[in-house]
Amino acid sequence: MKIIVILLAILLQLMAVDREHGNTINKVNAATVNTLLIFTSQEGLNSGKYTFTNTPANITMDIYHLPVTYNFKSNSALNYFFVGNVGYSQIYLDGNVEQLPPDVDLNYSNHIQTYTGGIGGGIRYEIMKYLSVSGGMEIIYSRSGLTNKPGNSSVGDKLDGLFDKDYSNNLSYKIFTLLEYRPVVYDFKPYVTLGYKVFETKSEISAKEVFSFDSESSVTSLSLGVESPKLYSFDEQNITIEAYIIAHYLGGVVRKVVDFQTYRSIGAIAYYNTPEGPWWTSRFFLEANTVNSDGLNGYNFGMGFTVDF
Repeated sequence: MKIIVILLAILLQLMAVDREHGNTINKVNAATVNTLLIFTSQEGLNSGKYTFTNTPANITMDIYHLPVTYNFKSNSALNYFFVGNVGYSQIYLDGNVEQLPPDVDLNYSNHIQTYTGGIGGGIRYEIMKYLSVSGGMEIIYSRSGLTNKPGNSSVGDKLDGLFDKDYSNNLSYKIFTLLEYRPVVYDFKPYVTLGYKVFETKSEISAKEVFSFDSESSVTSLSLGVESPKLYSFDEQNITIEAYIIAHYLGGVVRKVVDFQTYRSIGAIAYYNTPEGPWWTSRFFLEANTVNSDGLNGYNFGMGFTVDF
C-alpha cells in the first residue's frame, strides 16, 4: 500500500494538473505533450532550451523541431496551404517528493522523451490588400516515454526504472486561426499578427478518447515586427533582416502545468533570398530569440528554408 501512495505522490509532483480533483497518468502525459507542442518554435529547424521555474519539480525542456508549410499557387483571394512537422524533445524533471509518510525520504529524476509527426492544412483569405485571415487544423501523432530514477533510499531502490521504456501513444489536434496585416512602407515590411491556437491531446488512441474534448490548452499570440529592405544584393540574390516581439497568453491545462499565464519572445532573423534558385526554395534563414516570463526562461536557435515548388 505504501508503494501505491508513493507512486501517486510522484505523479502529483510531476505536473500540477487539476490539483483539486486528482490526476491519472494519461492526464499528466496529455498535459506534458500539450506543453511541449505549445512551446515548440514555429519556423525552421529549431533547437530550443526552456526552463520552468514555477513548477513543483525542476523542469528543463529541450526541443528539436522541423515544421513545413507549403502554399499552393492561386490567382484568387483564396489560397490553400499544407502544414506538417517532425520533432523530438527531452524533458527533465527532478526534485523531492513531498506529502509522503514520515519515514519515507525520496528524491527523483525523470526523463520524458517524445517523438512527434504531424500533417494538416488550411485556407488563407485576402480580405483586402495587405490584410488576410487564415485558419486550419493539424493532426499530430506523438510517442512519449518516461524513465524514473529515484535517489538513494530503500524506497528508491524498489522504484528504480519502474517506468523505463513505458511509451504511450498520443494523438493531438491543433486548430489555429491567424489575422495578418503586412503592408510595405518605403521597402520596409512591418507587420502585425494576431493568432489563436487550441491544442487537445489524447494519450489513449481510441474512438471514445479521440472524439472527446475535455482537457484543452490554448495560446493567443500578438506579434509585432518588421523586415528590412535589401541590405546587400549580388546577382539575383539579396540579404534582409527581421526583428520581432511576440506576446503569448496561455489558457486551459497548460496554464496549470507551468503556473503562469503570459510569456514573451524577442528575436531576429537573417534571410538569404534566392528568387532565381534553387528550384525548391525562395529563401534560407537563420533565427535566434529569447523566451521569458515570471516562470519561464529559454532561448531558441533556428535555421531553415521556405519550401517553394
